[in-house]
Amino acid sequence: MTHTFHIPVLGLAFSIDSALKVAQYGISTVMSIVDDELIERMRRYYCGQYQIVYHPITKTEEDYRAKRITAYLNLVQFVVKKQVVALKRQPFTENSELTKYFQLLPESHPSKPIYHAMEMETNRAIKTELQDLLINYLKPGDIDVNIMSKVDKMNYQDGNLLDQRYSDASAALRGFANSNLHSSLILSAGMNPHLYAYLAELPAFFPNSEGLFDKKVVLKVSDFRSALIQAKYLAKRGVWVSEFRIESGLNCGGHAFATDGLLLGPILQEFKEKKESLKTELFEIYHAYWVSQERSLTTPPSIKYTVQGGVGTASEHQFLLDYYG
Repeated sequence: MTHTFHIPVLGLAFSIDSALKVAQYGISTVMSIVDDELIERMRRYYCGQYQIVYHPITKTEEDYRAKRITAYLNLVQFVVKKQVVALKRQPFTENSELTKYFQLLPESHPSKPIYHAMEMETNRAIKTELQDLLINYLKPGDIDVNIMSKVDKMNYQDGNLLDQRYSDASAALRGFANSNLHSSLILSAGMNPHLYAYLAELPAFFPNSEGLFDKKVVLKVSDFRSALIQAKYLAKRGVWVSEFRIESGLNCGGHAFATDGLLLGPILQEFKEKKESLKTELFEIYHAYWVSQERSLTTPPSIKYTVQGGVGTASEHQFLLDYYG
């Protein structure tokens, strides 16, 4: 992650197009992908904005929900890539978007000393070399997606109940899996065994030959116990959780989940103390599954821990990074 923060999912609509506005600056965002009607309208709108031919995906098409989601995600990725190419061609002038990209980066980013040196440099040749070096650091933010696991309405066609794989959450999952994105799926709002089992059937979430992932799975959890239960369920089916996104039920704006009344600090402390044992336990289960599939994975994939909600100031943000790691 280029920045030390991300823009989380904001309801169904508020972050549906955030990537088109900030991904070019290296800022990662999350969009909800459950509402296919909204997504299709957004695709039509942005095709018009960027002079791209719009081919509607109607409700008469087979698996139209998943196809709409795939098409929109591919469009967003296409536009962001074009934005980044255009950004790289800009000069390092005072008010250029390219300059803004590096000004927005945290001081801890490895490119920041080079940027400051470039600003101070008076030798034109050396300044150009530093600018060329900086361009190599320019990367877009991740275009991540969110599915609320239990928002999983079954659907009908011509009065007949469709198979579970055509439910809202399953179709959204398939839409992301079939997209060109190399990013993360954030699963929130609790555990859905049907959805998790279906997730384990999709090759998009399998490790590649190097044990890495084109599409990662992130669990949004409220405590350590929830993280352990859900991650073990997935590991038994060969799905690795690459990130636990911890959201306190009591001090995350807009939510009030029934928990034991713990604030963010004690919850993070438990993760800090147990994260190594958690990784070891999960990898044993995960490794056993892939051995049964005649694949050997010798090194545990990485696990990232992030926090959402309950952070009010820059100093609090930095404290969480420094203390909880």
